[in-house]
Formats: sequence, C-alpha cells, structure tokens
Amino acid sequence: MKFYELPDVLPTEIKRLDEDIKSYRDGDVNPIAFKGIRVQHGVYEQRKFETYMIRIRCAGSAITPKQLKKVAEISHRYGAQHFHTTTRMELQLHYVDLDNVTEVYNGLIEVGLSSRGGGGNTIRNIMASDDSGISLTETFDVTPYACALTTRLISESDSWNLPRKFKIAFSNSDADTAQASITCLGFIAKIQNGQKGFKVYVCGGMGAKPMLGRVLFDFVADDRVYTIAKAIKILFDKHGDRRRKYQNRIKFLWEKLGETEFRRVFNEEYEILQKIPGLELKLPLIENKAPENIAVLPQKPEGDQQYFDLWKKRYVKPQKQAGLFAIKLGLHLGDIDNEDGVKLAELLEPFGDNTIRITLDQNLLLRNIPEAYIGNIYNGIMKMRNLSALPAMIANMISCTGADTCKLGICLPRGVIPEIADRLLKSSLNLDAIPSFKIHVSGCPNTCGRHHAADLGFFGKVGRTQGGDSFPAYNVMGGAQIKEGAARFAEKIEEVCAKHVPQFVQDLLEIYISKKSQFVTFLEYLENGGGKNDVKFLAEKYRHVPALAENKEYYFDWGSPEPFSLLKGQKAECCAGVFDMIDVDVAALKQYKEEISKSNDEKRIQELLHQSLFSASRMLLVTRGIEARNEAQIFQSFLTHFIEAGLVPEGYRPLLEIAKAKKFDVLLPLKNQIFALGDHMSALYKNMDDSLKFQVPEVCKPETGREDNTPSSEKSSEKTTPVADLTKPVLKKDLRGVGCPINFVKTKIALEPLSPGQILEVWLDDGEPIDNVPGSVSAEGHKILSKNRVEKYWSLLIQKV
Repeated sequence: MKFYELPDVLPTEIKRLDEDIKSYRDGDVNPIAFKGIRVQHGVYEQRKFETYMIRIRCAGSAITPKQLKKVAEISHRYGAQHFHTTTRMELQLHYVDLDNVTEVYNGLIEVGLSSRGGGGNTIRNIMASDDSGISLTETFDVTPYACALTTRLISESDSWNLPRKFKIAFSNSDADTAQASITCLGFIAKIQNGQKGFKVYVCGGMGAKPMLGRVLFDFVADDRVYTIAKAIKILFDKHGDRRRKYQNRIKFLWEKLGETEFRRVFNEEYEILQKIPGLELKLPLIENKAPENIAVLPQKPEGDQQYFDLWKKRYVKPQKQAGLFAIKLGLHLGDIDNEDGVKLAELLEPFGDNTIRITLDQNLLLRNIPEAYIGNIYNGIMKMRNLSALPAMIANMISCTGADTCKLGICLPRGVIPEIADRLLKSSLNLDAIPSFKIHVSGCPNTCGRHHAADLGFFGKVGRTQGGDSFPAYNVMGGAQIKEGAARFAEKIEEVCAKHVPQFVQDLLEIYISKKSQFVTFLEYLENGGGKNDVKFLAEKYRHVPALAENKEYYFDWGSPEPFSLLKGQKAECCAGVFDMIDVDVAALKQYKEEISKSNDEKRIQELLHQSLFSASRMLLVTRGIEARNEAQIFQSFLTHFIEAGLVPEGYRPLLEIAKAKKFDVLLPLKNQIFALGDHMSALYKNMDDSLKFQVPEVCKPETGREDNTPSSEKSSEKTTPVADLTKPVLKKDLRGVGCPINFVKTKIALEPLSPGQILEVWLDDGEPIDNVPGSVSAEGHKILSKNRVEKYWSLLIQKV
C-alpha cells in the first residue's frame, strides 16, 4: 500500500540532482543557484558545515510500517541517531552528508516516498486530520482526498516553480484538527443534502505575519477539490509577488488584489477548468480495519497493572470501527531513535499498512489495533524511548528545531521544552486535569513551532540589558483557538528571559488549574478570568536579568554549553543576526514613544527622550560595521557615519551634542525633533536592502558622492593594487579583534566598491570568525578562493561575483 504515487519523471530528476551536486562540489554551480535547486527537493543546509536535512512527504499524515522501517534504516546509515516528525505531519532526516543525498533519495523511492516538494516554492506536504477515518465525531474520512490530490499535483511540472510555498490541508470535522482554516488552501468536510463536500478556506497562514483564512466556498461538492486547487495554483502563479520574498505567500494575495478582484480572477480560472472533463480526483480505497489473520498472538500487559491502566486512560481511544482502537505514541521532541523506528515498524507490520499517522503535535497515532492486542502495543512501545508514560499535556508540547540546526534560529526551544517538562513533573500540579493543553515553542518569529496556534506559546528573541549585553529570551503568546468559523491566533502578551521560562510556566499553570473549573478553555481564562494580568504579573516578577558580571547563567541558553550568540557558533546567517540586533532598537523606540505619550512625570519623560536618542543612534551602526560599546562611542559613531556621511540631515547634530553632554533638562522642548530622528532612522531601515545599502533622499546624500564608511583608523591597513590584476587582492582588510557578526558586515562593506572578479583579502581571528564569515560570504554568492592560517590568524581570499 502507498498513500501517494510518485511521478514518472522523478528518477530523471534525481539523476539531474546528482549531477548538480557534483557540479556544485566542483565549483561550477554558484551556492545561491544550488540552494534553489536543492530546496525544491526538500534538502536544507543545517548549521553543521556541509550537512543537510531532508524532509520526506507523507500525504495525509500517513506512512506505512514498511516505509517507516526504511526511513529508520536510511537514517541509521546516512543521518543522525534519530529522525524527526514535523508539525506539518511529515518526517525529516538530519545531518546527511551532501554526497549521500541522492543515495537517500533512491532509498526512499524504493518504498514509494519522496522529498520532492519538501521545501522551496512548491506544493508542500498535503495534510489531513490524523484521526480521519476512525473518529467517532468526524463528518467523513478526508484522507483519500489528501492522498489523491497529492498524487495529482506532484505529477504537474508547474507545481515546482511557484512564487512561494503552497500549503493545503483537509479537516474531517468542524473541530478543524488539520488547521485548514489557517492555511493557504483548506478543505473542511461538510455534508449537504446527502452530498459529501467541503467548506473551502483560502489565503490563511502562519509565519511571522499570521493570517486567518477567508471563506472561498461555504459548500462545494467533493468532486471539485482538484479543480479548486488547480485554479488557486494558476492564480498564485500569475499574481504572486515573485520579487519580494516576504510578501509572496498566497495569504498576501487577498490583500494585494482585494476580495472582489481575488474572487474575479479565481472564478475566471475556475470556470475554465470546470469545462474540462475528467478532472475529478480518483480516490484511493483506504480501509480502516484489522487483518483477518494476525500473525502474532495477543499479549497481556507486562508490569504494574495500575500503570497500564493509567497509560490506557491517557493514550488509548476507541475508533468508530467496533473493536478497534487508536493509540497515541508521545515522542520526545518529535524524535524517533533509528533503532526504535525499526522496532515500531516490525511491531505494527502484523496489523497492516494502514496503522500510522503523524500528528500536528509531533507524535504518532497508531490505528486499527484490535482490543485484544493493546497489550502487545503497550509491551512494545514501553521498551522504546517515548513519552507515553507521562501525562498527555507533556507529550503534546511542541518545539521546532530552533538554533540547534536551523540557520534562522535565535533560541534553543529543544533545550527549554525538557526543562519545562521536568519542572512540571516535579511539581504537585494535576497535569491530567489539562490533557489537551498546548505549549508550543519556536526559536524565532517564524512559526515552525506553531506558537500562534497554542494555548501558551513562546518564540525566541534577543533580550538586551541596559548595559548592552544580549541574552536569550522569549515573547509570550496566549489564547489560540482553531476551529471552523471561530479561529483566532494567540496574541503576544509579554516577554520573559529564557532562564525563567520553566518557572514562569509552572506558576501560570498553577494559577490556571486552580481556576480551571470556572472556564471551558484557556482562552476564556485569559479573556475573562484575569489570565492576561496573571501573565503580566509573572513576567514582571521575573523581569530582572542580572548583569553578565553578576551571574553568567542568564547568558547561556538552555542546553547550550556556549554563551548566547545569534550565530550559535555557526555560519551563513550573519545578516539574520544583524536584523535582529536592529529590531531591538526599533521596538525600544516604539515603546519609549508610547510611554512618553502616557506619562506626566517630567523627569521620566526626560530619561525616555535620552534613551530614544540612544536607540535611534545605535540602531543602524551595525550596518556600518560599528560595534560601539558605550554611549559616548555610540553618539560619536552616529555623528561620523550617519550625519557627516550625509545619511541623516545635519540639523540633527545639536541633539547628539546635547545627548553626549547628558543635558536631560533641555530635551523636553525637543521632543518632536527626537521623535522625527527616530522616524528617519526607521525609514532608513525600512528602505535598506539585503546588502545593507540605504535609499537616501537626494537632500541627505553627501556632496562627495559615494560615502566612505571606513574609519580613518582603519584606512592605513587597506592597500590598493591595479584593478586590471585579477590574480591579487585589490583590497586588504584587517578584521582581527572584530567579533561576529560585525566582521561579516565590515567584509560586505569592503566588497561593495569592488568590481566583479576582483579579490578582497580579509584577516580573521581563529574560532568563530573564520568559522562564520566564509559561509556567510558564500551565501551572498561570492567565491571563497582560499583560507590560509598565518601564525595566529587566518587570511581569507574572496572573489566578488
């Protein structure tokens, strides 16, 4: 049994991918171009140098025991000690060497699996409710639709070069357990006048800017599923914004076109397709039943009977098929040890192919188990590493991989989740009173950990003390509700440093459980039971972060032996760190302005105006490669690199002179000018491109033309050779003693005036600088010619592309 059919062209595509990998290895394919090739195949670079994650499509959240066993064997041979379940109901392999990627792919094909479309601007994994086909309360089984649509769409060539990723989900009831109402295209099962069909949502999605889906059809017959999906795909292909990465998701099209125009262009495509015969999906037969002859004998549960009974109460549910049961298998952070993957597959093989679903909360749901064999499953899984012996809410906690592997990660959610669980389990809290409570943690604003869909969600951020030291922290979200017709995302309420998150969660749940009998949901508690005030009170209680010199613990993320760093000791995402550093001051300016408008305390307003000047001055220094440590350096650097360079009007100079002199008492009449400076810096930031260049109004540009951002103290270390000689460096830059990511920013600035083909030589310290900068430079598309150790530092030769 297979839950989707592979396209005929896939073997040819894998052969081409293998050739592209070899060309990349030989230096004939640019890293940026190669990234575009590999991500379409679900192959993502990880933080560990030259290792890759491979994401495997599991249509309708389903996988067979034979397929699971193969994935475990491939992971054992080519990947990490475990493989991973995702919040989009698929599997991931980690730390695969690039040279083994096509070997992995060929192994997956043997059992009918593929990673094609696991990433990139493609049709992504099509989800379905994990209990579809067995739920006592479902409208009907939607799994066949998810599987058939997968087979159809992945066979079409136009599914692989869309403006952005395209996500589709099917929910089997109004409970919307596949979150169809908040995805690009969602189908929720309905029956009208005896006809199977769907309510259809479009233009939803999470990410840093989540949006609820809009209703496209209140009801449409089930034979229109492919026609609708095809019409949306064509519409997206024609009208999606391909130039702006962060504005080209389907969810932005509704706003870009407007509802009337969106519906018009959709209907235009839809009506054309409806006239074409034979577009109905050919639904596969997916039966939920146990084999007539099971090749193993029933077993009694081993060990303590009370323990078994508690496990059964927590994790075993009856199916709508009489005599059959579904069993939830809680996984540790979504991981399955390779050896356990093989054992689980062999345990389930006697019960047929249709026995495994991957859940949204990164667990597994086993199905179609006869009551007499529940003991067999219990005995088997208790010998594996899993969370099924713990309260259900512990197993339901979600974490993305965060900065452990992801290059966009800020914090380490895989470190904090076990700490939360450990603290809760050691407490006296009745966790069985909240079995479905959802705690979701993401390492950054992107919603891989689904923090917007949580009762209590967290996403990583950079905290900063008054002294400028950075520490790991989390924004606190609360109050999501995902169900048909009443969906809402969690909203940000507060923030807390990473070190206090476990205690914060324990304290909040203690309050909530004590009040739970008064409220049906956690959302009701937040809205009507003082929950938001409780969150704010606890955040204030734990707000203080001691200085680095007082207590270093706060400056280490959970599970990390190294001090907190945006780069996590890795490479190629330096710019992400730069932008995050800027955002600290952007948020501060907004906060100061709001507080000033509400305050009547003149002294406090003066302090806030001074802090506003400080943040406005510091905000963009990092883009000029400046790492000023104190106020005096920050204000002077701002004068030199922004006002004297013509990026900021000369009229703001007196403000900086006042700030340098700390004349707080004269700031109050200058409030509007200070706000205007903050607005000007925010406008510069908004118009800055990914190369850290500004679009400055003509009146603000320096009279001398191109700005020279190199401090005079550094110019003596730069040597120019004739432009015509492309075999030698035309510029040398001594960046010894310059930390990350400032060294990368200075390298970008040094490369800016060079012509393509010219060479820059950079001197870097050992350790983090030489580990990080080459990868970041390569990610910009430039070529690393050599890395040579010279005594106690490194010489890096970069050819501008």
